[in-house]
This record gives sequence, C-alpha cells and structure tokens, in this order.
Amino acid sequence: MTSYLAVHSADNLHMRMKELASEWDQFITEKQKPSKIRSSIYHSWKRCRQYAVDPLQKQTIIPLDEHKLSDTITDSKMYDAALPIIQNLQRQISGTGHLITLADEKGRILHLEGDHHIRNQAEDMHFVPGSDWSEKAAGSNAIGTSLAVGHPIQIFSYEHFCEGVHPWICSAAPIKDPFTGQLLGVIDLTGPSHLAQPHSLSIVQNIAHMIQYNLKNYSIKHRMLIQEFYERFVSSWKSDSIVLFDDMLNVIHAHPKCLEMLRIHEWRELASHPEFQHIRNSLLTSDELEWELDVPSLQLKVFIQIITDGQDRIGYLLHLDKTRQVRNFTYWGRIIGNSRHMNQIISKAKIAAPANIPILLTGESGTGKEVFARAIHKESTRSSKPFIAINCGAIPKDLIASELFGYEEGAFTGGSPKGKKGTFEEADGGTLLLDEIGEMPMDLQVHLLRVLQEKEIVKLGGSRPIPVDVRIIAATNKDLKECIANGTFREDLYYRLNVVELNMPALRERREDIPLLTRHYIIQYAHKHQKPVPTIAKDVLSLLNEYSWPGNIRELTNTIEHAVLFCENHHITLEDLPVSLQMFSRDQAHENLHAGQSLSLLELEEKKKIKELLISTGGNLSEVARQCNIARTTLYRKLEKYQLETV
Repeated sequence: MTSYLAVHSADNLHMRMKELASEWDQFITEKQKPSKIRSSIYHSWKRCRQYAVDPLQKQTIIPLDEHKLSDTITDSKMYDAALPIIQNLQRQISGTGHLITLADEKGRILHLEGDHHIRNQAEDMHFVPGSDWSEKAAGSNAIGTSLAVGHPIQIFSYEHFCEGVHPWICSAAPIKDPFTGQLLGVIDLTGPSHLAQPHSLSIVQNIAHMIQYNLKNYSIKHRMLIQEFYERFVSSWKSDSIVLFDDMLNVIHAHPKCLEMLRIHEWRELASHPEFQHIRNSLLTSDELEWELDVPSLQLKVFIQIITDGQDRIGYLLHLDKTRQVRNFTYWGRIIGNSRHMNQIISKAKIAAPANIPILLTGESGTGKEVFARAIHKESTRSSKPFIAINCGAIPKDLIASELFGYEEGAFTGGSPKGKKGTFEEADGGTLLLDEIGEMPMDLQVHLLRVLQEKEIVKLGGSRPIPVDVRIIAATNKDLKECIANGTFREDLYYRLNVVELNMPALRERREDIPLLTRHYIIQYAHKHQKPVPTIAKDVLSLLNEYSWPGNIRELTNTIEHAVLFCENHHITLEDLPVSLQMFSRDQAHENLHAGQSLSLLELEEKKKIKELLISTGGNLSEVARQCNIARTTLYRKLEKYQLETV
C-alpha cells in the first residue's frame, strides 16, 4: 500500500523510468519475469496477459454513452456521497496538473474533475467519463488494479501494462460499504509522470475514508427511515409476518413466524433458500413500487413494497401471507407518497375509513381527492358494495336532482318511460362521492340534507320514500366556510358533511414525494403506451422539484405522460417536457446564473435545501434547523444571507 515515490526520490525518477521501460519491454517482448519490478505490478501484468490485453493499445474502450452513464450514476449509492468531497478537492488541486476521478466497482469512470489542459491530454487515452479502466479493458492501472487487489495502489509510468498510459502516474484507493465491506468503487488521482507527488497515495486514501464516512452517515439515516417505516407498518397492521431488508438485502427485522412460514430455522439459511433467489431477482429487477409474488412450493403469497428516500431505494418490506387477503392489506400502500403531510393524512384516514361517518375532502384541484375517496371505500366495511362518484359541478342544474334521486316513469318529458334509479339507489350499501360539492345549487342542498338525516329518498314525480344506506364522502376545492358567509352553501349541511375533514396538501407542500410520484408515473405511462421504461436526467428531476405545480398531481401526470411519449433513446431530458416547463427551466437558469455571481456551488445547494425545507415544514424554523443540523441563530443568518422568506 506504500507510495511508489516513497521509496524513489524525485531526482532519480527519470533513471527509474528507464529501468521500468526495460523491464516492461523484457516482459512484453521476451516474456521473461522482470527482476526489478514490484510483485503487485508483476502479478497485475500476468493477469493482463491472461485477459489478452494488447500492451500496445493507446486507448481504452468507452462502454457508457451519455444516457447509460446517467443511469449508472443514478444507481450509484456512493456518487452523491463522493461528489461534494471531489469538488472540494478539485478547488485545492486546481493548477497542479492532476485529475481527480471517481470510478464504479467495474472500473468505469463516473466523474472526473481537473483543469481543461490536462483533461484534453487525458482524452488521448480515453480517460473520460464513461470509459472502462478495469484491468481487463485497460491493463494495469491504479483504478483497475486497486479494484483487483482491494487495496490502495500507486502505478508509475511503465508500470502500466498498456503503452498509451506510460506518460502518466496514478494513485487510487478503493471505496467500500462501511457496513458490509462491499466494494463500491475507486477514487483516483492521475497526472503526468514528471509531475509525480509523493503524497498522492495518502491523499486518495484520506478521500476514500471521507467518502466512506459520508456513506456511513447516509446508511445510518436510511436505517432510521427503514426502522420508522417498519414501525408505522407494524403498528398499523398488527402483523407478525414481516421481513425487512435494507438496499443490500441484509435482513433488518424478521419475526420468528416468518422462519416457520419459509420452513427454515435461522436467517442465515435464507441466502441458500431455493425460493429466495426468485424473490431476490424480483426485488432487484422490478420497476414497480409494490407488487405481489406467488411462491407455490411454500403455498405463500409475498407482498413486496419498496422503501424509498426520494428517488433512492433504501429497503424492501416483505409481507408473507398464506391467505388471499394481501390486496386488502395493502391498499393504503397504493397511495404514492411518504412525506410527513401524506403520512399524517393516511393515518387519520385509516382511523376514519372503518367508521360509518361522512368525510369531507378539501384541497386544491388535482391533489388526488377521488383517489383518497376510493381508498377510504376500499378500507371500509362497504368495500364489497358500489363506489359511485358524481361531479356536482359537471351536471346541468336542472338535471342534478334526477341524477341523484332518480325519477318515476312519466315524471317529465324526455325521460325514460320506465323511470330511472338515481345514484343514491345505485350506491345503496356502498359509498357515494359528491365531488365539487360547493357547486351544488342551494335548493338541492335542502334535499341532500334531508336524505342525510332521514336516510331515505323520494324520486322525482314520486311520493313513496325509498330507504337508502349510503356513506357520503364530499369533496371540494372551495372554502366552504367562505361559501357559507357568501350565502351559497348551507351551514347545517356543512356540519352534517364535515364529521371528519381531510385536507389534501398541494404537491408543492410535499415536494419530497415528487421523485416517488415521478418514478411511479413513468412506469405507468411506459406500460400504457407499450414503451420501454425510460430513465430520467438529473436536471429534469431537479426542475420537477423546483416547479410550483399549480395543477398539482394532475399536472404532474400530464407532464410525465408527455415526456414518456416524446423522449428519445428511452431517456427523458428537458427537451421532452411540455413548453410551460421548458420556459420555467429557462427562467430558473437565468435566476441561478444571477445568483451564481455571488454564491459558490455549495452555497447554491445549501440555499436550495433550506428553501425546500421551509416549504415542506410549513416554515417551522426549529424543524429546519434540526434537519440542517445547525443552531437556529445560524439558520437566521443563512436566511438573511440567501434572502429567503419564511412560509
């Protein structure tokens, strides 16, 4: 693990380079074992010969195009942990003629920082993002050899197996998962041989440790989120047949009953279980957020739910079930969202759903009120009976009474000669959603109030009361108290409907759910239009998070469907978004350019984070300070510095 330069001073490097050239030539042309080469380099050369690597090659291959590289970065758990550290190091080494590089576990360069003139030189050997620097592709080099041996290494000049890399020196250290020890990638420092520095290897070792420290913090955060998810799930469903995995498929929680159902004695047997590979492949390859899996040999149905933190998968929850009740068990999981706002509403709805009481859903248009109404119906004792939705604002005022209550034969000209059932009769025993209840005419509100009180209707043109057993869920985007003050809505009807009110948050109030919703609708519309599931560029995700979404989820779904339809090469870019979003993108770019005149990249990122937290917490400064891990006084200074206003 020692630096090559630690044992060879700078004044004899030129002489040593000549010796290495002779050793390399002897090995390549005469196939003789070199006598003055490090054993780690010799073993690497032998591996390269076994791989049939061409020692005269000048360039490596570039297997990742721009889209594949973006996908790989999105899936890399170490990239976000490494990027701020790499960018900070680049500011320190600027002007030294060195490149700082991050590669994945396959040796493919994910990110590269350095001065333009040295990057241009490195391009001659394809030392660029997307290129493959594994030993099999590029011969002995610090990235590939560090991956091969699993420890830090420095490779100087002719120690490289391939001729095209001889003018360079590179130092690399592996990056490992701090909990599992899994090799995740490599950090590398590369420069021309004549600029060799004795401390390069220790620098990359320190950087690797810093990245692993960041990864550890992320992992701890994810473990806490997984734990919270598990506790909410178990407390809600009182289930003991749950298995909880982290993103590396390590068992976090499991009830002994699950061992019995899988017919094993202890969890270490799970990895060799014949059915686990089937389950594992489903976990790693499915694009769905939740799905069911049959395990016939064990007479099991497994419900699988992905646990996410924004766009990242952080764990998996498996519910093992020997009954056919999994669908009822999981209906709330079909509501996409894991933000604080949504969790609070779902918790409240779970309590209200089984109770036979009216519910009032309020909130802006497009926030998903009908989706919630259907979920409440499915989780109620009426789930086997009809669910009928009627939009009070979409039916002509002179027809709405006949739609709700029906009419007898001959009640009016143009009606069915046999009469007609109204929606109250059709929904008997089930649930009736009265959407846009604020648009209901005042004279009809009196009839609705009577139905709610007496639990019976009278058809138009009739006189016989008909008993009905219907649960009412009303929904509106209006302020009904304001309507009462204006004389357009009855106060007594308001209090009859509003036993439980669920106020649906606007999408801008739960921005942390946007990546989850985006992924869900990308998959949904790709399947609808029979297209491969596309990837999405990071700048598109950033834009979707920044946008205010006046049309809420309905506008988001339209945006995603548009993007899925028009994207090329199965990759969504800014150009694939509707014109309104593209115009917003240009406005944001102008704003960021203006802000960037005085703020660094890290400061811009910090400003963005604080702005998002102010929105998601409703302006709760104590909570913002806690999530930023800073004192409130520090937060006040940053609010003033970034000219941010509280919500």
